[in-house]
Amino acid sequence: MIPPTNSAPPVAVQFPPKELKKECEDILSRYPTRMAACLPILLLAQKHYDNWVSPEVEAGVAEYLGVSDSHIRGLLTFYAMYNAKPAGRHEVWVCRTLTCMLRGAGKLRDTALGCAKAKTTGEVGEDGKFLVKDMECLGLCEVAPAVFVDGEAHVDVTPEKLTELMEACD
Repeated sequence: MIPPTNSAPPVAVQFPPKELKKECEDILSRYPTRMAACLPILLLAQKHYDNWVSPEVEAGVAEYLGVSDSHIRGLLTFYAMYNAKPAGRHEVWVCRTLTCMLRGAGKLRDTALGCAKAKTTGEVGEDGKFLVKDMECLGLCEVAPAVFVDGEAHVDVTPEKLTELMEACD
């Protein structure tokens, strides 16, 4: 038997906030159902709410789209581009597939973690500036190793180049 919990479900935020309403409506107009628009709406919400989707935002998006909270939770935990806990102001994604690893991605991960002052991937560094993530194929095998810094692709990256990229982030 599962013991009862004393925690109440999160109180949904009013979603979308007025500054996102038009953009959300534009997204919804491109999809056959509200559920089909979940991924781009979640990306928009994440960007708006400090690079992560809190349980309250998750519940607000679920209400707005007419889907269950568990459906939204499933998307947030399945897709690596979403953050279901507070994230750094900047994100560094290091490709971990075979081609990139053979061409030095392991050293890039170590460099990124050092610059981020983080012990492991998926954790925000101690200064809150960076979140470093291992990512499956970034689709740039022919110019490996590849990283994304704040969504921008960089290829043939060396540890020195990655250090420069991360130091250039405010």
